[in-house]
Amino acid sequence: MKPIKIIAPKNEEYIIIFNRKTGQEILSGVNGNPDPFILESPNMIDVGIMGHCLNRCKICYQGDNQEPNMKLEDFREIMIQTGKHVNQVALGGRGDPNLHENFKEILECCHEYGVVPNYTTSGNNLTDEQVEITKKYCGAVAVSNYDKDFTYVAIDKFLKVNMKTNIHFVLTRDSFVDAIKIISGIDIWNNKVDINKLNAVVFLLFKPQGRGKDKPYLMPTDEQLTEFSNLLLYPKCIFKVGCDSCLINKVSKFRGLSDSEKHFVDTCEGGRMSCYISPNMMFMPCSFGDRFKDGIKINKDNSIQKIWESGEPFLRFRNCLEKNPEGCPYEL
Repeated sequence: MKPIKIIAPKNEEYIIIFNRKTGQEILSGVNGNPDPFILESPNMIDVGIMGHCLNRCKICYQGDNQEPNMKLEDFREIMIQTGKHVNQVALGGRGDPNLHENFKEILECCHEYGVVPNYTTSGNNLTDEQVEITKKYCGAVAVSNYDKDFTYVAIDKFLKVNMKTNIHFVLTRDSFVDAIKIISGIDIWNNKVDINKLNAVVFLLFKPQGRGKDKPYLMPTDEQLTEFSNLLLYPKCIFKVGCDSCLINKVSKFRGLSDSEKHFVDTCEGGRMSCYISPNMMFMPCSFGDRFKDGIKINKDNSIQKIWESGEPFLRFRNCLEKNPEGCPYEL
């Protein structure tokens, strides 16, 4: 597999250059055109391969439904339809992707079609074999910040094989103090994590959805978001820090993005560059959507490309973002 993947759409208005080894991606308008707001086809897909989970996290945005995992043949169909224009897939859903019954085959399928897989895990029940498979095929892995023994065991396993490893940290009103400590260079894990080898901490904005829908009080306050946004400009930690699209939208509202940030981050990419496919093949702009209201079933009559181009939920989502790029269409 060649280390550099180049995507030049038929309209010749932009080009995407993706380094499979480093994860660096360059998206640029060409032939006098500006950088595109919407891509001809998605270049990153969040694929929910997991339909059930044992962790039962109190704020899981996926909710309580326990359903079958995505079938291997369905995942392969996604790769068949998108492998030429997708750079990365984020494996997720309701549960730990490394516990999928076809975990190895799914990663092998990604490799076959030149797509780099990444995933997030709790680390619970992570095996050495899964770590080896991850190291062989994945670009990066993230471990959720559960502060459990299995959290630190998993991080250590990945770091020992020199896997690019991140920690996913959900920013809530209650976790705010620890978030500020992390940015300020304080080791909140008390040497349980080798922060010298850690790649990054990625902050995710809590949303009152799924199992957290009755907990709106956990949303960070405006004052907290202001302090967090300002400190994010000059982090003192020795590893990198990042934010998901939902949180960077908040940052852009509370202090605006610096010139350097504008070069490296973007506001919501849902329906413009990225999308979500559920375990039962419902295709929607973002994983925070309602699959019955915002999803369209992928089948012989509705290809991924057809839905991307003309699916009503996608058109509606993009219309909201064109009017307010820093907003969230699902908060309207």
